Amino acid sequence: MKLKNAISLLPLSFSTLFIVLSSSCSHPINQPLSATGQAQGLESNSASSSFSQAKSLQATGNNKAAIKAYQNVANKYPLSAQAPEARYQEASILYSQGKLIDSFDAYQKFIDKYNSSSLYSSAIQKQAEVALSAANGDIKHNFAGLKSKLAGRSVEAMLIKVRDNAPFSAQGPKAQFAIGKVWQDRGESGQAIKGYKGVQERYPNNSLTPEALYRTGTILMAEADKGNRNKASLDRAKNVFLDLVQQYPSHPRAKDAKLKIAKLSKSDVQRSFEIAEFYQQKGQNASAAFYYREVIRRSSTGSLRQQAQQRLTEIGQ
Repeated sequence: MKLKNAISLLPLSFSTLFIVLSSSCSHPINQPLSATGQAQGLESNSASSSFSQAKSLQATGNNKAAIKAYQNVANKYPLSAQAPEARYQEASILYSQGKLIDSFDAYQKFIDKYNSSSLYSSAIQKQAEVALSAANGDIKHNFAGLKSKLAGRSVEAMLIKVRDNAPFSAQGPKAQFAIGKVWQDRGESGQAIKGYKGVQERYPNNSLTPEALYRTGTILMAEADKGNRNKASLDRAKNVFLDLVQQYPSHPRAKDAKLKIAKLSKSDVQRSFEIAEFYQQKGQNASAAFYYREVIRRSSTGSLRQQAQQRLTEIGQ
């Protein structure tokens, strides 16, 4: 009772301060405003007002100001009801202006936070379009007045984001296949094979997988032709084509793969004959005979088979 009377005698400003401090004991001073219903209401009103302003700016064609206004809503009020559409509209305006790389990044910000939004599927689709355009070389990098393709690593990073954002959508296998194509177009065989292998490993039942296998085989054959017809590369190519034929027999590429296998088999016979002759010239007849027999085993008819049989007779084998 004495405390109560004492408080009543305090100056108004001091007693008010005492009440404020007492009522704040159950609420941390540094608690975010959005944690209380009142603050959420204030944020919602501010977000709604800012969003309406952004829409008006966009409607009048002031896209530069509209983008900034939408960014303000998304950055300042990320939990508001207007934030998802604000971020989406920012990306869409950038996309329509041809600022595709900037739009890609804006779509990514949307995708990272608002996967429950009704606009999510559209954002995934639009972002994929940008990445695939970059993969096709349609987006140019301007440096010192010269335009060129985006760096392979930059394009691959974009495609990986598209793939990982929606790995089980139609965009996932397209993005993974595009990774292989990007590197193949740039002459980077190892990276291209790695990209195409990812299609087979991640999406074995996708329609792009047989094409990825076929391209892998042709790259390996081309690599072998550049040098000394490396047998390991040719063997890998043949195995890839065999996988294609066995796993996807009804696919159009299976027929093409069979032709490649036949070509590789013929090449194997030719290579065995050349090795046999090399050993014969060196006087190593036992080794020469081994490879001549390989020629006979691998071919049922043809001039090389006949020559191999004749050589075996000549060296007494």
